Amino acid sequence: MSVYHSKLLELLSIENNLNKSFLRVKYSFEIDIELLWEIDTETAISLKESTDFSGKFKYRMSFHTSWNSNIQQHRSYITRTYRDNSEKIYFSCSDEYVRGLNAFKHSKQINQILNDKLQPARNTEVKQEGEIHPKGKFLNNRKHKVAWITVASFIVISTILLGFSNNSYFNLLSSKTPVLAESVEKETIESLPKNEESPAKEEIKKNENIISEIPFVQLNDAITFSIPDGKVALTFDDGPSKYTTEIIDILKKHTVGGTFFFTGENVKKYPEYVKYAQSNNYSIGSHSMYHKELTNLSLHNQEHEIIQANLLIEELTNEPVTLFRPPYGSNNESTIELMEKHQHKMVLWNKDPKDWKVQSSNEIINYIRSSNPSGSIILLHESQAVIDALPSIISYLHDEGLEVVSLK
Repeated sequence: MSVYHSKLLELLSIENNLNKSFLRVKYSFEIDIELLWEIDTETAISLKESTDFSGKFKYRMSFHTSWNSNIQQHRSYITRTYRDNSEKIYFSCSDEYVRGLNAFKHSKQINQILNDKLQPARNTEVKQEGEIHPKGKFLNNRKHKVAWITVASFIVISTILLGFSNNSYFNLLSSKTPVLAESVEKETIESLPKNEESPAKEEIKKNENIISEIPFVQLNDAITFSIPDGKVALTFDDGPSKYTTEIIDILKKHTVGGTFFFTGENVKKYPEYVKYAQSNNYSIGSHSMYHKELTNLSLHNQEHEIIQANLLIEELTNEPVTLFRPPYGSNNESTIELMEKHQHKMVLWNKDPKDWKVQSSNEIINYIRSSNPSGSIILLHESQAVIDALPSIISYLHDEGLEVVSLK
């Protein structure tokens, strides 16, 4: 299971030294540390064209990349924020950049490596002539104590986590200066037996075992109405809501997939339920900001509906939102143009029990039983009737030999 959704990579500046290009980044994952990341000149130029480091904006780097077959080029994006405004900025990048980003994305837990392999040094801050002094910062100041980690230790970490390529490397800002980092509470570590893992780690392992068994279908088309025979996708619109967690718990209990299309206005109301869906590895797509019929809107206003919802979800998950379901299934050429522009996938459906109208679990179940569900994307909404019907629906689909999948 990927754990990169809990990591943050902030772009602080783009620098040149000895005819080489570097990104100064702040990497936050259990510790908060600044690094210099050497990248190719072409990617650096592409990023420079879209950034302004005067202090007005902040830039969060996405861990997501895609391949544009038309121009034979990788693409990624950064999220530029200013006060309450956010904007995705796409840029072209190299194979080398993608490999480096994947090193950040797939690295193991740093605290675990520190505890298992390294002994944090107790020395105080040291400055030597000609060195660059790094800006060590806390992730937060709640209950955690401070640990000083020597550069020698961090070089080991860099080798383990980021030593992936002869052509790209990550440098600490100083060759000898210690780095201030957040550490696990000393009492917590010392209270555990040496060979016994913390409850949090055990819970992660348990979730990994559950999540690894959840099947999914990878969507490749710009617009999808159905999936291959033998599979069924249960999709849930209009959340998050007070019903979200119970729906997820039912899906989890039966080890089946599920895909949630959240509206931005409800994401604001129930942000914790977005995180709950993500933490259980269920797919999350956008269902627009305010559930407006897109064909009544201009291209600009359609884009606002789509992007604003995406940004709200991404702020919570730190993962790109690529799945989109238009309200009422309503779309036109402008909607399709926006799907292509932002490399999104429009997910429609071919089975609709009209659960929002009938509000009867028995009628929902009867519809599924009589609809030949193989290869279907079933449209459902978050409601008590759906919760009541869901266990019977899943049992029936399994009895029919069908695999219930998430969409990605």
